[in-house]
Amino acid sequence: MFLGLYLVLVINMSENGFAQNVDLQHWMRDLPEQIRNIPFIYLAIPGSHDSMTYNITRSSGLAPDAEPILKRLYPLFHGTILRWTITQAVDALQQLLIGIRYFDLRLATKTGSDDFYFTHGVYAGEIYQPLKQIKDFIYEHPYEVVILDFQHFYGFTPDDHQRLMRFILNLFGPQLVPRQPDLNGITLNSLHRLRQQVIVIYRHQSVYATSEFWQPQMMPSPWPQQDNITGLLNFLKNVKRNPAMGFVHQAVLTPTPGFILFRWVSNLREKCAKPVKNEIYPKLSEFSPGRPIERDGKTRVNVIIADFVEMDNAIFSKMVIKLNFKLLNTESISHSYG
Repeated sequence: MFLGLYLVLVINMSENGFAQNVDLQHWMRDLPEQIRNIPFIYLAIPGSHDSMTYNITRSSGLAPDAEPILKRLYPLFHGTILRWTITQAVDALQQLLIGIRYFDLRLATKTGSDDFYFTHGVYAGEIYQPLKQIKDFIYEHPYEVVILDFQHFYGFTPDDHQRLMRFILNLFGPQLVPRQPDLNGITLNSLHRLRQQVIVIYRHQSVYATSEFWQPQMMPSPWPQQDNITGLLNFLKNVKRNPAMGFVHQAVLTPTPGFILFRWVSNLREKCAKPVKNEIYPKLSEFSPGRPIERDGKTRVNVIIADFVEMDNAIFSKMVIKLNFKLLNTESISHSYG
């Protein structure tokens, strides 16, 4: 029932007189041809922050990335800590069905296991099943492109990195988009012709030996590190990006220990994600995709990520995807090709 609901989600988009219905699970396929020929790094793409924390349960144990204070408090305040570490409520497939195309992945090893696990202070589940969901989705949706951003690695040895990279290469193989010196040649149409659907960003020096993975500087993801709406909005509007590279805007609040202390009985969804939804999401309409132009006064976005992306009938994905229709005017298309 839940999945069936998302399979039929559509959004009505209009910008500068253009309008059409877009099925969220096929939104890249359904973009107008002009937009599908614009460089991928100049499109607006919705993503999820700490994408795999939906797998955190009451039986989750502390992971190597746990802060020292978390280790001291976890035995006494187990339930409360879990409420502040979970940032997503639906799994990888359901995120894909509501339009999410970027996944923020943090991984850790576990003593006594050869498997790799997603993490956010506590273990969030083994990596194979969510990545298999993504592989199955792109097989069934040949026009959709997914970004897998391997952000952090905890407890990893050089051998662990080699094992993980081999696993990713074996899983996605020819569907990977290899890194290129000029990203302007990568468009949705060019990727579809090549049958390439997965961009892997591997934020570790090991990536330099593997041409199938993108280097960190090809899609920077600066952390706002803000616990209030005013500071977050100011960061999003003023952070600078290289016009020749992709970019990730993190539309998320980061609770400090002091922030949580005064909201102990609440959770991250209520005190961080919902204020962002109510106060930051409406401001997204002021942002624009396209090539960054010095002194044009516009915040040019590529990937935008958020917590609890399913809220309010996937309003986040709808708002970000709709930004792409700003590219349909002649001036925007000209700027995007630079």
